[in-house]
Amino acid sequence: MAQYALSNSPARPSAGVAPALAALLTIFLLIVSLAPATAAPPAPPADFTDNQIARGFMLTVFGREGPASSQAAGHYVNKFVDPVGVHVLDASGVTGRTEEVAGFVGLLDRIVPNLKIRMAEKPEKARLFVFLVNRSNYRRVIADALPQGAEASFMERSRCSAVMWNRTTGVLDRAYVFILADRGQKTFTSCLAEELTQALGPANDSSKLPYSLYNDNNDVGTFGLFDWYILATLYDDAMMPGMNADEAMSVLPGAIKRARAFAPRVRPFLGGQ
Repeated sequence: MAQYALSNSPARPSAGVAPALAALLTIFLLIVSLAPATAAPPAPPADFTDNQIARGFMLTVFGREGPASSQAAGHYVNKFVDPVGVHVLDASGVTGRTEEVAGFVGLLDRIVPNLKIRMAEKPEKARLFVFLVNRSNYRRVIADALPQGAEASFMERSRCSAVMWNRTTGVLDRAYVFILADRGQKTFTSCLAEELTQALGPANDSSKLPYSLYNDNNDVGTFGLFDWYILATLYDDAMMPGMNADEAMSVLPGAIKRARAFAPRVRPFLGGQ
C-alpha cells in the first residue's frame, strides 16, 4: 500500500463514472493493494478486549506506506461524512458479481452504526465506484480511471486495489475500488470485503493483526467481528475526520463502549463470530 499527493483530479472513468472532482479540492490519492496471503489466521476469540480493538484501530486508521509525500493522510482520521453511494462498473463478464457487491453494501449499511452506504444506479449519485474486471483488462481499466501520471504499476500486478481522494483534511470525497472477478469465489469475496471497507477509511495494513482482513500476511477471507469493531469505532459520531492520534485516542474508549453495546446485533451476520 502507498499513498501519493496529487495536484489533479481523477479522470472520468471510461465506463461512464460521474465527472472528475473540482480542481479546488485538496486531493490525496491512497492506493491500497491486496497481495497474496501467506498464512492461515488463528481461530478468533469469542470477543476482543478494549486494548485489542484500540490497537487495531490505531494500526489501520493511522500510518501509510510509500514515499515521504504519501505520509500526510496517515497522520489523521479519514472517513466519509456524507452518505456513500456505491456504483458498480462491471467489465468482467462474470455473472452475479454486481449482486454480490450489492449484498455486501447492504450488510454494511445494516450493521455499521452511523455509516450510510447504499447502492447508486446513477454514477452522479455515487462516491464509491467498484470496477469489476478480469485479468486481461485490469491494467487498461486502471489506466483509464486514474489521473494521468498517477503511479499505479504495483496496483496493476495485484489482485485488487483501492484509491481514495480527500475533499478536505480527513474528509473522504471519492474512492475507486478495482476487483478481479474471474479468480474464483474465495479471492473475490476476500477482495471485496477488504478493499471496499478500507476505502471507507481504515486504509493501513499491519502484520500485527492476526484476526484482521487488513493484514496481507494471513488468510482472513471474510469481514469479521474484529474489523467490524474498527469500522464501527471509526464511524462513531465522536470520531471526527482530521483528528490526530492523540485526539482519536481520547474518544476511542467511548466509541468502543458504544460499539460493544451494538455488537450482539451484529454477530449473527459475521460468519459465526
